[in-house]
Amino acid sequence: MNDSSDQAASLLEGALNGGARLSSLPSECRPRTSEEAYRIQQRLVERLGTRAGWKVGAASPESAPHYSALPARLLHEGHVELPWSGFAVGAIEAEVAFRMKQDLLPRDTPYTRDEVLAAVGSAHAAIEIVDSRFRDWPDGVDKLSQLADLQNNGCLVIGDGEPAWHALPLAQVEVALTIGGQLVVSGQGGNPAGDPASLLVWLANALPQCGQALRAGEFVTCGSYTGKIVADRPVEVEAVFAGIGRATLRLT
Repeated sequence: MNDSSDQAASLLEGALNGGARLSSLPSECRPRTSEEAYRIQQRLVERLGTRAGWKVGAASPESAPHYSALPARLLHEGHVELPWSGFAVGAIEAEVAFRMKQDLLPRDTPYTRDEVLAAVGSAHAAIEIVDSRFRDWPDGVDKLSQLADLQNNGCLVIGDGEPAWHALPLAQVEVALTIGGQLVVSGQGGNPAGDPASLLVWLANALPQCGQALRAGEFVTCGSYTGKIVADRPVEVEAVFAGIGRATLRLT
């Protein structure tokens, strides 16, 4: 890693660990290409410890996807309680995440969709809290700096899983999000990328191009079905996906 990526990662790490949020990254280490943003992101995850998964998303089925590695300290399984005050933004999303049961290591030929999906052990209901280490997020932060900042991940909560998920219509799955006892989203589908499994296939083939790979045991969350809903106080959160199960979180 070069000095500028390490400098940027150090600043982001400090903000994530409770320091002051950043107005921006200094010009000498601010990413100017997606490659530079991914280098900063990778260095930040290394500084934070073990990697436990990935997030990947796209604005539409036709848009170029983007991803971030997720450090283990920001990923939780089961029902958890987290301090509401620990998040600067605290925007809640209901998502579907996949748990890998096999490594998909770099190779000369791309992985097919069937090969990638066969490497998945289960699909899970999940809740992501979107957060930022920048105080002017979202409109005052350039997209590459957001990408470097773990693509705005605050934490990921993994709930119930379903091994027999392949027949589920994930592009149109029924989803319900309840916050503070109030049903705030109820409908079918809603992921802007359409089919989240397509994002997983893309990620499996994109990571080897930068020396990384999906590993058995990692979770991959594939975009919001509900948009971002800010929790402005401590609340109970529940996300339910038909045929998969539910994820729950208490912000205290």
